[in-house]
Amino acid sequence: MIGRRRFLGGLTAAALSPWVMAQSAPRLSLQGAAVQGFPLFVAVVGEPTLSDLRVDWEGKEYALSWVEPASAWRGVVPIGIDCPTRQKLCVKQAGQVLLERELTVKARDYGTQYLSINPATLASYDDPQNKADDQAILASMKRLDDRQHWQGNFQLPCDAPETTGFGQRRLYNGWKKGWHKGLDLGGWEGQAVMAPAAGKVIHQARGIVNGNTLALSHGLGVFSVYFHLNDYAVVKGDQVEAGQSIASVGGTGGFAPHLHWEMRAFGRPVHPKAFLQLPADWR
Repeated sequence: MIGRRRFLGGLTAAALSPWVMAQSAPRLSLQGAAVQGFPLFVAVVGEPTLSDLRVDWEGKEYALSWVEPASAWRGVVPIGIDCPTRQKLCVKQAGQVLLERELTVKARDYGTQYLSINPATLASYDDPQNKADDQAILASMKRLDDRQHWQGNFQLPCDAPETTGFGQRRLYNGWKKGWHKGLDLGGWEGQAVMAPAAGKVIHQARGIVNGNTLALSHGLGVFSVYFHLNDYAVVKGDQVEAGQSIASVGGTGGFAPHLHWEMRAFGRPVHPKAFLQLPADWR
């Protein structure tokens, strides 16, 4: 097993203390690291009688869900990898601003990777079917699951070393640009892939580039995605527990065996390592 301290190396960021609006109700709490590419843990505390709360952030709106054990409206909001370093977050009810906060977002350079791959494989990235495969994953995340399924920190889905980090800009064959939306873990073919936290299987498909694919919903806008799988141990609709085998590592989609693992907030990729050490009252 990879030691947590070593694996989390390089995840340094200015952690945000719970920001709470003093002497007022409802109260806004923001936790996590205000860094490009990271998740932001948003809560409106103490007002169960409110309804239809939405976070307005980076030009998009994200629904909050009432979580009874926390006595708060909660959601996990993505900070875009290119988010401006000054950004206002608003919580709205019925379209009216209820709470707001101006944030300073730390810029992060994830580095650049230069890759040479088979031209036929590169061409498949622009294949309409590949785009449809990606859209199907996003479509499975449109329905909000208002339960927080997880308890405790998330765990690595595969006991294997990291081979490619999150967020790296990519230049394929000297001309095609992209970026890496997850972590690559260098597992061996047939090695077990485990659910990093409790959730529900919401998507299962074979993609022409992604290969055998699974997606899990963990609630409150949090999803995990797995590419290039060899085979499956679950089916769409299954409820899974943390540590349960869900699939095995493979190389489907035309790659050497490895696990590509993504974490997404409301469909947008965020740094998976942020979920290995959650804010204390989100565990």
